[in-house]
Amino acid sequence: MYLGVLFGGISLGVLPSTSWFLLGGSLLIIIGAIDDRFGLSPMIRLIAQAWVALMMIFLANIQIESIGSPLFFDWNLGAFSVPLTILITLVIINAFNALDGIDGLSGGVAFIVLSFMAFFSIDSVILDLVLLLMAAIFGFLLCNGPSSINRKAKCFMGDAGSTFIGFSIIWLGISISQGDSASMSPVVGLWLVAIPIFDFTASVLRRIINGKSPFRPDRHHLHYLLLDAGLSAQKALLLILMMTFVTAAIGLIGQIFTVPDGIMFLLWLALGAIYYYNTNRVFGRP
Repeated sequence: MYLGVLFGGISLGVLPSTSWFLLGGSLLIIIGAIDDRFGLSPMIRLIAQAWVALMMIFLANIQIESIGSPLFFDWNLGAFSVPLTILITLVIINAFNALDGIDGLSGGVAFIVLSFMAFFSIDSVILDLVLLLMAAIFGFLLCNGPSSINRKAKCFMGDAGSTFIGFSIIWLGISISQGDSASMSPVVGLWLVAIPIFDFTASVLRRIINGKSPFRPDRHHLHYLLLDAGLSAQKALLLILMMTFVTAAIGLIGQIFTVPDGIMFLLWLALGAIYYYNTNRVFGRP
């Protein structure tokens, strides 16, 4: 996927505008590949991801400066801009990494999110990058997604691929939701990645509440819960992709009909609470 974006960028002549993006992606690919082969401590991975976030902020000048008006008034972050950007970047990168438990899941969710981002960036200079990423992910899914044509996955994403995808999503999300040329509300952006954020946050909260390390892997993610409940991998994949499409569509509808950010944010929080309650109670997990 990374090489597809790299050579595609060279072919289309959009590489100069994506050089910092590719540099950050390169670091994540290297760290992810080392982790896939030898295993790295969570702290080392977090430090590398934080460095990539800092690179995005100070070299590419891409950061969250405003979060819209989730509390019904405009909120410019000021001094909180850098730490919040780092935090959100770490969450999104690791949320897509955590999704990579079923063939085609992390890539499929990313493809849906990018499809909606493509709509929001129609008149933006980053549209070419969005389409490049979609093409790269689509090519990957042809060899990874379970289907009647491809019964056995022929390639795997690993930490290298999933963290690169998460980084791509946050880079593009910030790009189209900040500044004078923003085409999407930051709150609407939360709806596009609602399922990955809900799943990752709920899992981390459960670990902390149960006195475990938030970095300790477990089978409390949504795809594992669905598999343990008796669904096949294909049905679990389809269900999560449908959930992603629905939440992203809600965000799009909110943007089109200019629903106030405060209402959209409260609905998003309510949906997150419902998600957390159901994954705890319905599936019988502590």
